Amino acid sequence: MKPYRSLNMIFLIIFIIGTVLSFKYFPSEIPLFMQSPPHWVFIGICFFILLALAIAAFFPHKISKNGNEVRNDITLIVINLFGLGIFLFYFVTIAKYCGLQMNYMKGIVLIVGILMVLVGNFLPQMPYHSRIGFKLPWVLKDKICWQKTHRFAGYTAIPFGLIQCLLALLVPNNNLVFLLGIGIWIIIVCFYSLIIFYQNKGDSGK
Repeated sequence: MKPYRSLNMIFLIIFIIGTVLSFKYFPSEIPLFMQSPPHWVFIGICFFILLALAIAAFFPHKISKNGNEVRNDITLIVINLFGLGIFLFYFVTIAKYCGLQMNYMKGIVLIVGILMVLVGNFLPQMPYHSRIGFKLPWVLKDKICWQKTHRFAGYTAIPFGLIQCLLALLVPNNNLVFLLGIGIWIIIVCFYSLIIFYQNKGDSGK
């Protein structure tokens, strides 16, 4: 068994221990973006996402829907990156309640930017119909559209992620940086996938 299959399980164990040790410092509500969910809702959602990712890491072939070992390893790496993102997001958010002085929103924007750069290296290799990726109806209908969309998404995620990290350090409004960074990237990828889909549809109709 590959050691890094247990990485998300390790994150989950540290998550539980950290939550137990710091729970007494939590406020009744956790301010997040424009909402403030009760602390138990915030903890519960993060816990179940990490638990799902920890379990999924033992069955990458079920996620990728592919028997190729290399493709399954790529899927496993992406699952681990998602788990790392949730893990860091959680502890960056609660850090200020434990006495650590830091801008949690800036930390989240930086984490997302770094993850965009890392995931961008693997998106072009996502197997067709994998459970991870841009699961848009028109993308799922066309293998070529899937491949071109994820190749484009991977190549553009890297510069967008780097720009987001840079802006997080320079621009005071981190909410705006977050929305512009990942939001514009997702819109551009979706728009590109539509263009590719209709191009392929037009070519097949000739």
